Amino acid sequence: MVCMTEQDEGSGWKSSARGEQAWKEARERVASRNAESRKIAKSRRQAHEREREDLRRAAEQRRHAQLLKRHSR
Repeated sequence: MVCMTEQDEGSGWKSSARGEQAWKEARERVASRNAESRKIAKSRRQAHEREREDLRRAAEQRRHAQLLKRHSR
């Protein structure tokens, strides 16, 4: 069995300002990359949706043109 020693709160350990700042900067970099990734993904989704909608409209126009040809005969 592995036992961990308990650290009492008065052990004298203090967070270093430099370490705290580095942690905050790393967190901000990750948040920034995530935001940029979301922005890129959103624009790709929108482009994909526009392309899908354009293809759907083109197919609808072709079907409509075929129906008009049938009725004009």
